[in-house]
Amino acid sequence: MNYREALSFVHSRQKFGSRPGLDSIRRITELCDNPQRDMRFIHIAGTNGKGSISTMLSNILIESNKKTGLYISPYVIDFRERIQINGEMISKADFARIITFLAPFVKRVDSEGLCVTEFELITCAAFIYFKEKGCDFAVLEVGMGGRLDATNIIESPEVSVITRIDLDHTAVLGDTVSQIAAEKCGIIKKGTPIVMYPDQYEEVSYTIKNTAQLNGSELVVPSIDFIAEDKAIFGSRVNYKGIEFNLRLIGAHQRLNAITAIEAAFKIGISSENIVSGIEKTSFAARMELICDNPVVLLDGAHNPNGAKALSSALRDIFGDKKVVAIMGMLADKDVDETLGILAPCFSDIIAVKVPNPRTMTASELKKVASKYCSSVTVAGSYSQAIALSRSIAGDRPVIVCGSLYLASAIRPKLIKFYK
Repeated sequence: MNYREALSFVHSRQKFGSRPGLDSIRRITELCDNPQRDMRFIHIAGTNGKGSISTMLSNILIESNKKTGLYISPYVIDFRERIQINGEMISKADFARIITFLAPFVKRVDSEGLCVTEFELITCAAFIYFKEKGCDFAVLEVGMGGRLDATNIIESPEVSVITRIDLDHTAVLGDTVSQIAAEKCGIIKKGTPIVMYPDQYEEVSYTIKNTAQLNGSELVVPSIDFIAEDKAIFGSRVNYKGIEFNLRLIGAHQRLNAITAIEAAFKIGISSENIVSGIEKTSFAARMELICDNPVVLLDGAHNPNGAKALSSALRDIFGDKKVVAIMGMLADKDVDETLGILAPCFSDIIAVKVPNPRTMTASELKKVASKYCSSVTVAGSYSQAIALSRSIAGDRPVIVCGSLYLASAIRPKLIKFYK
């Protein structure tokens, strides 16, 4: 297969959806001689912040001269973002070669009555690639949950990280934060240190602490007693335990993500100098990404209530009572009502668009929900129309694009072209 054909084959596995369980990933990795064995991993689960913390830790390891694999999802710009080594995406040739190698095994597993999903296929491909290239470490971001996620096929990682936990994927993971936390805690292995994002619901903290204790795992909770100078749209200056660094990622929640990454780096013996260098080099598309600073245009992938709270808090910190114009699109299976209830007070106007995903809420449906929370809601038939309309409405006021990472991926190049 060439790259286009390989990507098409991967996407053809989407029809099987998300199927929690390790039987299929165990079988296909077994057929490939278990490439995940004898590798050093950092394993990261949670509801929000996984991508930011994973990228910070990857950069920290790279600065420590460690050949570092990074496995994340979803992607924003290019599918190959999901599999990286030292900040470089897997090449199209390597991707096509590995998927071609895996295709017969996928069909064999299917014939045995199991089913290899898209996520399981890409997870196995990442393991093969990281092993082939001799990675010293691989940073693995959980896709969904933890206990039954394909990445949990790994044995004991060097350190595990649990990020902020909130309600998401409730149909699969449970409808309380305690139930969801229990699923995320499935990545905790006996005797492996665990770092917990410090701002959690009480019942989530209890579940994580109890699971760590039962597994004989050291639990590290970062101290929130640190100094931070907010630089608004330009991030912040942070002093944590004597380590001073400039954080380019915007928002108070990113400071907590950063200190969580720092504690994980401590557990694997990374020097303060390399920690600072790694964090200062970290940027992340669609995480309060500054597309333009005059006028201010921000792009964020917030798509659930917890992400909405973080975005709302960041907007208030930056702009105070000044309301911004929003371009929004959301998936119909997300908690659209609650997310809008949190975000809409920050918006003077909402321009509703659809998301390039079969699960999208139509722009008209989104307008109907959004109108309960905002008096000015408009439907745009295209992203280009939405961008032009937002600029016309906003004047010199800020614009934010949010609601879905799928939306962020599709609209980002058009935003950059418009504002370049």
